Amino acid sequence: MNRFRNIILLILLTAASSCYKEVELQLDSGAVFDLSVSPSMQDLIYDSRDTGYIIDKPGTLLLLDDQPLDLDEIRVRGKSALDYRRKSYGIKLNTPILIERRDGSGMKELTRFKLIAMAMDYTYIEERTGFGLLEQQDLMPLFYRFVELRLNGSTQGVYLLVEDPEQYYLEHGSEYILRRGYYHSIEDSDYAPSFHYIPRATYESAFQEIYLDLTHLHGEELYNALDQRLNMEQYFRKIGMDYLLQNGDYSDEIYLYSMISQDEIRFNVIPWDYDDLFRNNPHEVGITWGTGTLFGDRHYPTHQDVLDEIGQKMIFSIEDDLDYIIAMDTILYARYESTMAEMIRGIAPEDIDEVFNQVKNELTPFYNNTEVIRQSIYDQDETTLRLWEENMADKRSFLKRRLEEMKQQLNQNQP
Repeated sequence: MNRFRNIILLILLTAASSCYKEVELQLDSGAVFDLSVSPSMQDLIYDSRDTGYIIDKPGTLLLLDDQPLDLDEIRVRGKSALDYRRKSYGIKLNTPILIERRDGSGMKELTRFKLIAMAMDYTYIEERTGFGLLEQQDLMPLFYRFVELRLNGSTQGVYLLVEDPEQYYLEHGSEYILRRGYYHSIEDSDYAPSFHYIPRATYESAFQEIYLDLTHLHGEELYNALDQRLNMEQYFRKIGMDYLLQNGDYSDEIYLYSMISQDEIRFNVIPWDYDDLFRNNPHEVGITWGTGTLFGDRHYPTHQDVLDEIGQKMIFSIEDDLDYIIAMDTILYARYESTMAEMIRGIAPEDIDEVFNQVKNELTPFYNNTEVIRQSIYDQDETTLRLWEENMADKRSFLKRRLEEMKQQLNQNQP
């Protein structure tokens, strides 16, 4: 039966391929992906741990709402999801698809995207909630929505589809994008010269100059140098939202894509991987690696050690050296607090309600499907409708309280 099904799918794919260049696929709102692989590949996907790989076996097919896609590459990816049966995937297509936006307002064209399993988020709300609040502040430019993934016809549960940042930068006139790593390294990057033809090494040097400036400049001179290389207003607003959301993972959870301003390279910000929110402690607490080393060996056995270092500064994490200096340099922090305060004072409790109401509407169909939610038995923690409803209420109340506390602290900080 499986062999017959695969033959039929191959026929469909062949027929569809002949018209890919003439017409784009327009898909309805179902948004159900079905990955068809060999039995041995299915076993590998289920059983493998702590390793990423490309699924490139003959007969591999990817469908969306029963329509075959012109697949270029599908990669098992991520960090945390590699340790679970429900994997995350990176998708590259030869021909774009059109997929409906969350609010039904139109279609989004996608060629590259991630299917994120959310295996460590027991009610599947954290990343979507973070993205929603960031989007309200014009800080999240990427397309995202919940979808279902099936493997050889069997549901794998609810996934968050997120536009690949490496598609976004190409569409917005950029030629280089990087994902920041620990110790101000470049964890990953993509380079596609199309107009300026600036050498890749020059982009890399421009990023490293951000961190070189931290070591020998101070105050207004440092701010001006940083803002020449990095959109500091965006960056300030991003770490302000991290403070509100108590974003626990940090240094490597950001993309920087280059834009050319007055013939100089300047990076804009794309927040990434908001799956570690509402944490009591930032990532640097209790670990002996990952914290920036430009200013000595900074280790923080407890959260109180972080607070002892920065005092009452409204920055949640100082894991990265850039954020550490923003907290420690008087002029930088004043500029940060001013930018962040304007943003926070503009957020109302109703804005938080709006995001949570969106999440409720989008996830309700999945929680009403028992078999889809049952796949959470393969995650770090199993979820249920009751747990989801309770967690939604708890996090909604938490964010409203934290927003009010931040506003009170900002009022106290006014001279």
